[in-house]
Amino acid sequence: MASASPSWVILDVAPRLSTAAADGEPQPGSAISLALAAPPRITKLDVGPGVFPADPDTQARVSRPFILATDPSGLLLAIAPPSMSERAPEEERVWRGPDGVERTIRVGHISPPAYLVLDLPSGAASRVPDPDVLNASSLGVIAGRGGFMVVGFQNMVGSRNANLICFLSETREWVVKKVDNPEPRWIWTFCDVISHDGKLWWVDRAAGLLVCNPFADKPEMAYVPLVRADDDDDDTDEPHRGCGYCSQRMAASGRYVKLSGGKIRCVEMTCGSKGGAPKFSMGTLATVPPTVMWDLHYKVSFDEIWADDSYKATGLPEKAPEFALVHPKNPDVIYFFLEEHIFGVDMPARKVVECAPHELDVPASKGGPSSSCVLAWELPPTMTAVSWNIVFSLEQQLAVTSQKDHAPHHRRLLCSPLSVALPLMELILIRIHHVPLRSILASLMRMPAWSGAWAPERA
Repeated sequence: MASASPSWVILDVAPRLSTAAADGEPQPGSAISLALAAPPRITKLDVGPGVFPADPDTQARVSRPFILATDPSGLLLAIAPPSMSERAPEEERVWRGPDGVERTIRVGHISPPAYLVLDLPSGAASRVPDPDVLNASSLGVIAGRGGFMVVGFQNMVGSRNANLICFLSETREWVVKKVDNPEPRWIWTFCDVISHDGKLWWVDRAAGLLVCNPFADKPEMAYVPLVRADDDDDDTDEPHRGCGYCSQRMAASGRYVKLSGGKIRCVEMTCGSKGGAPKFSMGTLATVPPTVMWDLHYKVSFDEIWADDSYKATGLPEKAPEFALVHPKNPDVIYFFLEEHIFGVDMPARKVVECAPHELDVPASKGGPSSSCVLAWELPPTMTAVSWNIVFSLEQQLAVTSQKDHAPHHRRLLCSPLSVALPLMELILIRIHHVPLRSILASLMRMPAWSGAWAPERA
């Protein structure tokens, strides 16, 4: 029997061109699909030919495709370099210098990126007309009213008035809705736009959250200030100096806002002095505007985790890790990057619960992987259990034979011929929805004979 599919995945925000597309072959079935992997392994989004431009403009504002935002229904908002054919022609202009000599110069234009909405349940992708936005990080996607809406927040610093620019899938047109700007003196810089509870939540890690229902005829924008860590928790030797805006940005560099267990969570990391252990705290948004209240969920110092046998079993050094994500169903578990691994920690229990190589293609020269490289994404219910069970079984049945390692609390995963044959028989007997057979077989061929993922044994 096939293994149960995961209810959520750690999604690489950088889509990969499918094998068939890379070979120049037409790929039957869906234009997009998931190479499903159980956390803490990374799930890859495979994109078929014709989704992203085949001749990307290398001088555009973005150099590669990546996922901007998600919606629980299975929608992904992606950004990609536009086609070279879309680049505006250069303009010739005549300029007269101080010496009176006329010179002709050519003025080029930087092409705006292409925006697409990827519908994972149907495997379809649709291009969104270019929005009039300066910063793509203000864009989010939300499902509703039988379709979806792509929404961006725009404002002028110092003005109490702002605009929502909204693309409706029904009309395929952009419209502008007037909203209030709750903090007119603030320079909003968003790192994420979360779709939750029928609303969009714009995340500024320094200032707070903006939230509204963009489907309303007259959306009401609310402001949610973020929970702040106690000053006593910040053991850094250097105080945050400079202008108020820059100092607040610096102080917020260790703050992350994520969705977990159906609630908005704020994770705060404070660094220990002279290389000491970092401390992590989590606050839960208990009440929403007009009355805002954050409840402290937990506060943990990483030296307590380093001291536990479960961390020592990983073989990782006692170094400050990089925050990756929060488990979308269990806020007690936070995932971190360290060196070539991603590992999950039950923070209240101070124990490592999962660890595996992250296999992300992020050069060390760019600082290595971070929370901007991955998304914690719950698989939507519209993705049928049969469809995703099959893909998951092909990935996981390759590793059903376990063998205890000499080190305590380890479990190694090996391959057996029977584990390969069973899922292939299921492919013959069970109808597969939305997942091309060629993609599944290609995923099978890519699987290594041994997987380095492990998890501590649980009682």
